[in-house]
Amino acid sequence: MSEPQDKGADYYATGSAELATESALLLQKLSQRLELTKSDERLVIVLVGMPGCGKSFIARKLQNFLQWIGTECKVFNVGKYRRVAADGNCGADFFDSKNESAAALRQEVARLALEDMLNWIDEPFENGNNGSEGGLFYEAPVVKGRVGIFDATNSTKERRDWVLEQCTDEVKRAGKPTGVVFIESVCNDPDLMRENLLTKISTSPDYTGVPVEEAMVDIMNRCKKYEEAYESIEDDEISYIKIFNLSSKMMVNHIYGLMAKTIVPALMAWNIGTRSIYLCRPAADTSGGDFGRLQLLSSTPRRRSRQTLVMSKKESLDDVGKAFKGALYKFMRKECLDFADRRRNETVKPKINKRRGRGSILGCPKISKFGLDDGEDEGGPFPCHIATSTIPRACETVAWKHMTSKAVSHLNPLDKGEFTGMSMKEIATKDPGWYERYVADPFNTRFPGGECQADLMLRLEPAAISVEQQVEPTLVVSHTCVLQALVAYFRNSPAETCMDIDVPLNTVFKFTPAKGGGWGETQHCILSEEKKMAIVSEEISE
Repeated sequence: MSEPQDKGADYYATGSAELATESALLLQKLSQRLELTKSDERLVIVLVGMPGCGKSFIARKLQNFLQWIGTECKVFNVGKYRRVAADGNCGADFFDSKNESAAALRQEVARLALEDMLNWIDEPFENGNNGSEGGLFYEAPVVKGRVGIFDATNSTKERRDWVLEQCTDEVKRAGKPTGVVFIESVCNDPDLMRENLLTKISTSPDYTGVPVEEAMVDIMNRCKKYEEAYESIEDDEISYIKIFNLSSKMMVNHIYGLMAKTIVPALMAWNIGTRSIYLCRPAADTSGGDFGRLQLLSSTPRRRSRQTLVMSKKESLDDVGKAFKGALYKFMRKECLDFADRRRNETVKPKINKRRGRGSILGCPKISKFGLDDGEDEGGPFPCHIATSTIPRACETVAWKHMTSKAVSHLNPLDKGEFTGMSMKEIATKDPGWYERYVADPFNTRFPGGECQADLMLRLEPAAISVEQQVEPTLVVSHTCVLQALVAYFRNSPAETCMDIDVPLNTVFKFTPAKGGGWGETQHCILSEEKKMAIVSEEISE
């Protein structure tokens, strides 16, 4: 007689083992998800929100991020059309819903902007290269979607229904399937709202040359006019995302596919913090025989990416590498402690909202002040998120006492497959056919058994999101091809040209956020060539 089975244990471990079947009820519930998970070539993102709620900030961040990962994206700001049509600035009365002539003009400029956006979205796509040769796929498929961002208040249900109808009408848009997602930015924090409005009037063309006090009165009156007719999104039949107080809270409805995989995590990551992002290459190991193998093919002088520096991946650093490691520690410690001091000073100012995490200043751990001239052994911890590749040399570069770092494989260098460890000159000799394809299209030509730069961009997508979500200074130690891609992201430059970016050794890239969503850049050489040569000379003399 068999022993009785413990059904409770099976239930808690695996649940029901019965194979899932589709019922009419299940299919009904899945119908909208099936429709919205399709890979539409065209997507329209419709922004919704009051003035000063961060819509244009979101639009700029979305455009930069989507273009960086290879999606064509363009913002159509209705306010820009309105300023042209109205011949300049419009007072608060222009936005009064009872002002019929102004309402007609606002509708007309919205129509023009939407028409331009749909015409742009419908432009033919360039043919991607999906070819292969010799049975091996050397070229990455070029699959580009196109996203139009309709940047306006879109503050009434009537306006949003009109936009949705224009984008999805089965007759007008026949053969041009277009997804539509609404993103509503809600700001119900009075202090944050006032700060946003101050930023807006300092940059908006509407208030060029207008005194701050006068501009604030006008924009507050404009907000009141919008509030009289404002209708928040409540229709759960459409796809929408609601962002509260610039991502402190988020609500999503019917969001699947590209939006769920990529855009929602990015929206959750973006914040208005002032922390800087630091990027640098690992300490170079000059002791190995491979260090000097820097080859530049004369047939391709225009690209720095043709220079291949083959470095040792061994863990131990020589004296030059250790000198860079120490210099990086001192540089980062000073930068991060200065940041902590500035944040502490801001936090103790009167009238500031102090609803923050326990035991911290805006997520920055409590720290003691240490002398900045001390060596690494005498120094203490400092507030910094540190991420490196898994290559031992990168990990060793930030192996500092009192500090922890996280090694992640998506920061590893480009996988060159069969050509790993070879210079470009050696590759050109071994496989001239592949090298010709690479010269013609270096971004999409995949190394046999490895990756291409386009593959790397997709791999780095979570890295960019992870860096963006940090609220304290962040240091990324990685390799040339990875840093070229990340620098392109922070510079808002085309991903396809990132291989031209120079990433020198012993240099730290510092990116500091701007209020508009971009980044300011400075570069810091922390180990001079003279000091490096002096260390090498000492080694030779010994």
